[in-house]
Amino acid sequence: MNNIGEEFKLRVHSNRWGHYDNYTLKKTENGWLVITMKIHGAESDKHGSPGIESAFGGESISYPNDLGYFLSDIWDASETKSKEEVQSYFDALGEWISTTEKTKPNFGALHI
Repeated sequence: MNNIGEEFKLRVHSNRWGHYDNYTLKKTENGWLVITMKIHGAESDKHGSPGIESAFGGESISYPNDLGYFLSDIWDASETKSKEEVQSYFDALGEWISTTEKTKPNFGALHI
């Protein structure tokens, strides 16, 4: 049950657009394939690099500094867990990223 080739959804809030966006991470032999509306497949390592940084950077989404370690842990866990269990990890991760994004300060009025 190694989940190679399975796609998982990562639902993340975007302050820039004011709604949730879905990111797809497809498990590969060596990491993740990150798929978004703008990125049709960025080969990434187990930490999601460089695909996640590119996807979130392009949308100005703030995310926890140690996100890559959690993505790597999920990759490792997906070797023995069911697709449903792995998806639940991504659901929790999406909530955490969304909380980070929603609580970042807005200095737009200061023109910083």
